[in-house]
Amino acid sequence: MALIPELKEYIDKGSPEAKSVLTKAANKMSEAQQRDFLASLQLGDAEFQLAVAPYMPKGSTIDPSRARLKAFPKEAGIGPRGLTLKGVSTGNIKDPENPNLRQEFRGYEVMLEPETVSAIEAINATPRVFAHEYRHFEDTDGLEIINRIQDLMASQNRDDLRANTRMLAEMARRRAGMEDQEAFKLYTDLYNTTINSSEEEVIEAAKALMRSPDIVEYMDMGINAISPDLFPDVRKKGALGNYFKRVVLEDTDATEMPKDFRAGGRTRLI
Repeated sequence: MALIPELKEYIDKGSPEAKSVLTKAANKMSEAQQRDFLASLQLGDAEFQLAVAPYMPKGSTIDPSRARLKAFPKEAGIGPRGLTLKGVSTGNIKDPENPNLRQEFRGYEVMLEPETVSAIEAINATPRVFAHEYRHFEDTDGLEIINRIQDLMASQNRDDLRANTRMLAEMARRRAGMEDQEAFKLYTDLYNTTINSSEEEVIEAAKALMRSPDIVEYMDMGINAISPDLFPDVRKKGALGNYFKRVVLEDTDATEMPKDFRAGGRTRLI
């Protein structure tokens, strides 16, 4: 049976692999079954959006038809922790022949699709990773380090906080380089604190990181920024995760970053 128009429109938004599988399944269904099938697919989309939304700035779209999961073949020998590359946004690529869509590892490759948001390997198909890439896709990211700041602010649990603190500290450490040895040491110490440490130690590291001079400066750049695309006002627009509010801000009613985390605020570092 031919696909009903609404289901065909839905399926056409997916990846080539998904189109093939869904079309074959739907062709065997009656019209009523196709409508039920479409409703179940849309319910899955809604659940995906609900999972990603707490990590995203206010007003985000989170189009689920753009989400993809890409994985290298088993022969590539990727371990259970996945790769350093966790996700990719190709929102600015229109040409399916663009060479930047090709991702390689040990002689194996995966092909990304234009104008999509992809998690690389199943372990990274998480709301946290998808949200980071959706910010790139929707142009609410700013510089990469500002997107990492948004990751940390949006932390919803202790695993998020540990991972986001570690990645932001590592990026701040690399930016400081050897030119600013004091900052380099600070961010190295904060990075190391996220490894084999207690939940309380990670919380203190996150507090110190968000109050550190370089991170405060990046957040302050978003206030009346000349280039808001590079320096979005994450203090007001960035998502605040419930866990981050409870353990880092110690204010579950917070709607934006408080004054303690501004230039001139408390700067107690560990």
